[in-house]
Amino acid sequence: MKGISDVKGFLCGTGRGGIKKTDKPVERDDVLVIVSEVPAVAAGVFTQNDIKAAPVKVSMKQFSVCEKISGIVANSGNANACTGEQGLKDAEKMVNICEDLTGKKPFIVASTGVIGEPLPMDRVEKGIKEAVKTLGTKNSIEAATAIMTTDTFPKVAFFDGGEFSIGGVAKGAGMIDPAMATMLSFVATDVEIDKNLLQEILTEIVDETFNAITVDGDMSTNDTVFILANGMSKVKIADSNVELFAEGLRKVMASLAYQIVKDGEGATKVVRIVVEGALTKEEARKVARKIALSPLVKTAVFGCDPNWGRIIAAAGSACTGIEEKALELKIGDFVLFKGGRAEYREEDVYRYMKDSDEIVIKLNLGKGKERFEYLTCDLTYDYVRINAEYRT
Repeated sequence: MKGISDVKGFLCGTGRGGIKKTDKPVERDDVLVIVSEVPAVAAGVFTQNDIKAAPVKVSMKQFSVCEKISGIVANSGNANACTGEQGLKDAEKMVNICEDLTGKKPFIVASTGVIGEPLPMDRVEKGIKEAVKTLGTKNSIEAATAIMTTDTFPKVAFFDGGEFSIGGVAKGAGMIDPAMATMLSFVATDVEIDKNLLQEILTEIVDETFNAITVDGDMSTNDTVFILANGMSKVKIADSNVELFAEGLRKVMASLAYQIVKDGEGATKVVRIVVEGALTKEEARKVARKIALSPLVKTAVFGCDPNWGRIIAAAGSACTGIEEKALELKIGDFVLFKGGRAEYREEDVYRYMKDSDEIVIKLNLGKGKERFEYLTCDLTYDYVRINAEYRT
């Protein structure tokens, strides 16, 4: 499967440091290094959580002082969050090790895993050295696998624009309620583009993709999305092709976002929540988000229970001024509520929910013409088990 390693001028390497401290060894690589053959224009979006992990702070600083970026280093197994001054020094050391070994600078850094434990830098350095040695030999699946934590599959996406390409990887399955992006996502493209324009496009698309998903309502301290553009295709993004580029990036990021929800911890179903007939897009987003966050809605989906009352109640809790008599609610193609309970066969809706991997909940507010979609997943027994055992 094509992804970030298939974009011209980008090399991926992975290494195994054994970073996570656990009695159950993680039998896969846990360090990823991505290098651009030439310095790349970069854009990024970071968590809005007040508690930001050390790598987030270091990378934000790099973005503020560096015109271009040459590479990314990331680890799984340890978030390097809530680790004080030592955590900052360790994140900076990860950057410095990569710059020394590759002869390229500057690097940016990302981490994911357990919060509150110091990085075992001897193991991190071992993983980085191995990753640098394998640069250019690892494919996108291997790259995505190296940043997984509770993920059950690697997340990869690619867009072929003919004369240019865009590829990405992501990780995320739990602690997903981004106020910017996802847990971690790295995207590369070989176009030539102005830095400010790249940041503008990235921010807009993040809002429609990674910012419109939730698994469990918990925002990470480490949420980060990076995009690097190295210009090696010689395709310059201008008025004539900016829409094509933006659409390609949107497809890559939408695919990654969908894969994260599909892989939600313990999830068995993706839930697509479509709110229509709103006065404003923001109203539609607020209502959709309330439904997506409701544990009562999510557990009903797990049980394949067409409990429309939970959905209506969640929508009303957004407090946007919706009126019961104006609402129409569908699950799949079945109308369950239209100003009041509609006529439907409950066993038919149950069968739709039971047989479908993706459940569509559509609510029309009957107020205007704006709409918004949110993605979430069901809430299962396994979610509790996975998170109860996360550190063991």
